[in-house]
Amino acid sequence: MQVSCHKVPSSVEVGNVHDTRLSGIRFMRIVQVSVGSVRIPPKEGSAPLQVMFNTSKYLAKLGHKVAILDRRYTKDDPPVEHIDGVEIIRLRAPQVPTLKSPAFIRFILAESNAAIFALAASRYLKSNSSQIDALHLHLTSIGLIISILNRKLRSRMFYTCHLGEWGLLGQILGLFERLHLFLDPYLMRRVSKVIALNENAKQSFVSRAGVKAENVVVVHNGVDTGFFETDIDASQAAEEYGLEGKHMVLFVGRLARIKGVEHLLKAADIVVNRLGYRNMLFMLVGPHSFDATEKPMSMDEILHYVEQHQLEKNIIIAGSLSLEKLRILYAACDIFALPSLAEGGPLVTLEAMASGKPIIGTKVGDMPHHIRDGWNGFLIDPANERQLADKIKYLIDNPEERKRMGANSRKYAEEEFDWGKVTERLVQIYQTR
Repeated sequence: MQVSCHKVPSSVEVGNVHDTRLSGIRFMRIVQVSVGSVRIPPKEGSAPLQVMFNTSKYLAKLGHKVAILDRRYTKDDPPVEHIDGVEIIRLRAPQVPTLKSPAFIRFILAESNAAIFALAASRYLKSNSSQIDALHLHLTSIGLIISILNRKLRSRMFYTCHLGEWGLLGQILGLFERLHLFLDPYLMRRVSKVIALNENAKQSFVSRAGVKAENVVVVHNGVDTGFFETDIDASQAAEEYGLEGKHMVLFVGRLARIKGVEHLLKAADIVVNRLGYRNMLFMLVGPHSFDATEKPMSMDEILHYVEQHQLEKNIIIAGSLSLEKLRILYAACDIFALPSLAEGGPLVTLEAMASGKPIIGTKVGDMPHHIRDGWNGFLIDPANERQLADKIKYLIDNPEERKRMGANSRKYAEEEFDWGKVTERLVQIYQTR
């Protein structure tokens, strides 16, 4: 694992593009630490993993040597893989089965698995610390253990906080959410730079977590504008889900209360039953909460609401889908809605924007940066299903506005949020620590 840190020549080939902007930038050896619970590269959502893998790919395109530390999930997993220019190093770290059990037990098991993986990652880092220029962390518990056990690497550590719960600090939080937010500042104060996904998060880290302002930088999440695009054949989805002659509102995210699922269901009731738009279809894509810290809406609760309000023909719960299937649904929908109560930097709004769709989102997290109200979508207040229903009605009634806003979304995604631009910003941060 030898590292070569040297000056880039006056111009360099990046992919098929001859790029002269990289003159004078030295190549680096960059290591990102995965969450140790979902295989890299991810085949479904999981924003932290998408951020990690996409930035790693683009860092590799720029000429940097990039590795991601992940777990060996089966005995057949090779210790090292090379995917899209990224070295995936799979560490031996026994995993405790997470069976169906009460939330507290699930939380303990999940944190135990995180700790086991963090110890394996720490052993690797100790053996290779002299060859690492930048170490990028993405999960509170894993990052905290690594920062404690690898003090010599702290000046080269960077931590991206993906927790949208920082936006709920003034409201009632569950015990497990509070525990993560209690531990987060300890990690933030032990790394070289904390990466916030939006300006409001940065201010929270400074005022509430006690991090020095100069140690917090904002890097917005990005999107693969080549994968999520406007010219995708959606006929398969139209046939599979019966979309012909219907207007479709798409939601993508965990079926957790923090994502505003409850208010989306209430908005669907308003649009279909009170306003009389019977040809509406609301598509919910995503799993239940992926850990024990959140408060999911149970499937029984969702189905009871759907049945009680006679929405069986208007709501489809699709579950988790692959990214390939998901991009087809983005192409098939008329409107994308994310009524979250709190967010960090949601990838799904960017994916919908790159797919050329108008966005309805709440005034939380990075969504005010993603959505220019009235230009590529609408911003609404969180927990306000009436506003959400009104904006859906407006966009259904005005197809030319949907088209205009969708075109603006695509343009904005290309100009501001492409992963290549995000990655260039990361390189500057790594090299100015």
